[in-house]
Amino acid sequence: MNEELTATIDSAIKEGSSHLEKLRDSDHYLQRHRPFTATKIETIDKETVLHLDQFIYRFTKLQDSMARRLLPSLYVLLEADTEPRPFLDVLRRLEQLEIITSVETWQRFRNLRNNLAHDYPENLQQTADTLNELLETWRDLEAIYTRACEAWQQRA
Repeated sequence: MNEELTATIDSAIKEGSSHLEKLRDSDHYLQRHRPFTATKIETIDKETVLHLDQFIYRFTKLQDSMARRLLPSLYVLLEADTEPRPFLDVLRRLEQLEIITSVETWQRFRNLRNNLAHDYPENLQQTADTLNELLETWRDLEAIYTRACEAWQQRA
């Protein structure tokens, strides 16, 4: 097995685990503030803002790390294919291998992430809706991460 590939996957898993731990902590704190509304977001206390920021940041970092390093490297390992492939093709193949639940789930998280990256104060209800959806469904990303780790452990 390629040492560089192994090191990349190990590093991505270590990074992902760190993000996941902090995601869980923030999710636990935010449970008592749900569901979010435009009014709640306008009047939110500083500590809750910090937890929301932490949650969004760690979610974004986890998804980015998986997209940049973990999933492409896992694809190369499982398929023995070192040719550059569009990420969507990698996702489709990983879906066929049952590493990810669905390409659509991945894309939905990407859209939520992008919605939260653009902070529009005039549309707080949209922000609240996006936060609520992300907080309700982020464990699906955790499941993809966990399945990728399991696939790696089975091969290692």
